[in-house]
Amino acid sequence: MNSDHELTQLRQRVTELERSEARYRNIFESSPISLWEEDWSAVKQHVDRILATGVDLDAHLRHHADDVIACVGLVRILDVNRATLELCQALNKDQLLGALSVVFNESTLDTFRREVVALGNGAMSYEEETTICTLGGEDRNIMFRVVVSADSEQTWERCFVSLVDITDRKRAEEALRLSKEETIQAQREMLARLSAPVIPISDDVIVMPFIGRLDRVRMQQALGVLLDEVTRLRVTTAILDITGVPEIDAEGTQGLIQAAQAVKLLGAQVVLTGIRPGIAQGLVALGSNLDELVTRGTLQTGIAFAMQDGGARR
Repeated sequence: MNSDHELTQLRQRVTELERSEARYRNIFESSPISLWEEDWSAVKQHVDRILATGVDLDAHLRHHADDVIACVGLVRILDVNRATLELCQALNKDQLLGALSVVFNESTLDTFRREVVALGNGAMSYEEETTICTLGGEDRNIMFRVVVSADSEQTWERCFVSLVDITDRKRAEEALRLSKEETIQAQREMLARLSAPVIPISDDVIVMPFIGRLDRVRMQQALGVLLDEVTRLRVTTAILDITGVPEIDAEGTQGLIQAAQAVKLLGAQVVLTGIRPGIAQGLVALGSNLDELVTRGTLQTGIAFAMQDGGARR
């Protein structure tokens, strides 16, 4: 009787295992995420032999690519699901398994090295972003994750790999980054124009007033705005008013000279107004060449000069 009872229990157990395996296979095959069932036991043995020599596994694999490639060849793929075939653009499992060298590129090899190091150092899982190439030649960004099954932590004979396609997310992130850069650049240009506004006085004359310290960076920004407006408005005279500038460094001074030279190349002239005594002394002390500049004491006199019919250049 005991024998019959034990046999009945064994049959029930087998039936439960079969049902459990069927449920697992159904979940495995129907998962929308690429899943790989693999046997890494030979990889574990190879890694153990390397570690037995007393070397640092990470340093060793970094300098011995042949061992990394050997580990790749020792991985035994037991099964892949339908989502894997779709991700890799393979018609069937045989086609995919015969073209793994196409799917997994140099970037993936680096990922594989790092996951071997992680597992070799005791981790039971590892993940990172990497890339693969589909059989159709399309690069895809993926989140790669490997997990050692709880019942094979000592042998690695059952490992599960998942590949999550994050290509669309990465593209969206890149588009957002570019959009932010464009926005920042537009804001910089707006600030540059606000810090050095251009005021048309007539069809032929514009004024660019400066307030605050004038250095090389600000002068470069102002020069770009100035040249754009001289070209756009086709003026003959650009007045740079520095009444509100308490100080100007050597590079800023040189920038004024360069502005005058650049504007002259466009067929117009620069009139510099509002020079304070201290700035005038600084210009002389620096030995600046002022021949390119028409100077006037105040903005009013500068405008009057520019508005004169046929105003002569100094």
